[in-house]
Amino acid sequence: MTFNQIFKSATLLVMIFAFISCGGQKPMVDDIKISPQQVDGDLYVTLTADLSIGNVQLPNAGIPILLPKSGKEIGLLTLQRTADGRNQIEVDLNVSETANLDLERVTLPNGGSLPLIADNPVLVIPVGKGVDVYLSLSETNAAIGIAIPIKAFDKIGKEVGTASLMPMFNKNNILGAAGVYTSKTPGLNGFALVADLTTVIDRNTAQEVLAQNILIQQEVSNEPANLAIPSARQEKKINKGLLRLHKARTRLQLN
Repeated sequence: MTFNQIFKSATLLVMIFAFISCGGQKPMVDDIKISPQQVDGDLYVTLTADLSIGNVQLPNAGIPILLPKSGKEIGLLTLQRTADGRNQIEVDLNVSETANLDLERVTLPNGGSLPLIADNPVLVIPVGKGVDVYLSLSETNAAIGIAIPIKAFDKIGKEVGTASLMPMFNKNNILGAAGVYTSKTPGLNGFALVADLTTVIDRNTAQEVLAQNILIQQEVSNEPANLAIPSARQEKKINKGLLRLHKARTRLQLN
């Protein structure tokens, strides 16, 4: 083997590790920022995350976040590939406007448990195109999450089955988890991210939202969610599927 071949092989191994290393290794988030802001007495939270997904490209999309019953716009979800090549997700949400939503115990679309949120009651906002935004509030903790169905991941799910590979991260003192959820059912495969809001969100606002939902919260099912932790074999298949998308420089589409 020539030096050039050795160099190319070593470079490929480094690239593969950088892209598909998961679990306790490299997280799928390069950077994250969460900014609270008071506007006309309402609390807005803006989450901006740069994803570590190699040459795979997010679609450019801006989707309004609407209250399910009234259709009132309370935020915006933005997916984009920036000019400098970053894959970026941004969620801008009026937290105060979520006070009248029903609390639920939810899972990822594939039935797996949401990291950080687990079995806590959650305010669910269906954004459209299968995307869901999750807001979890309690007297001591708060978290925001998002699940985005990705059409190209259906092929991975067909090979893997039900699994949730979401390595933890700690960036800018923000704890979170991000990664891939899979299922053999088309449409139930995608990317999810959850971030802790405990040190960010205004506690008085959290208490107001909780007060609006306290009766509903008592009626929420206590049935625990399936963790859907992948086996070593499933993790390997997920990594191989992601690598295929990376090498093809795939532009992702919402499911």
